Amino acid sequence: MMIRKKIRLIKEADQTEIEALIDIGINRLVIPREIAKKIGVKPMYRIKTEHGDGSIREVDVGPVFIEIMGRGAPDWATIVEKGEVCVGAETLETLGLAVDPVTGELYPTRRFV
Repeated sequence: MMIRKKIRLIKEADQTEIEALIDIGINRLVIPREIAKKIGVKPMYRIKTEHGDGSIREVDVGPVFIEIMGRGAPDWATIVEKGEVCVGAETLETLGLAVDPVTGELYPTRRFV
């Protein structure tokens, strides 16, 4: 089941609103380098990640503020060369959101203040 939601990515004075894939099979937020550059996300370190095809690659990671359904929080974005914006399970947990497996919709898991 593919779930897509509009999200907002904010870095200092720049921001972008984009439709993102919600993918609970990944951990955190993944953004293409083009979007990272557009809003000014600067890599702070590199990590090794395992990709869907089983390959392991080093990628950049940088801080960004993410907002979904009116809930916002700082997060670490994995910056990839190409692809689409994907929101992972740990990012959803940070925002107090989860995927309903029956309806495929996001829902709040707790109050968010």
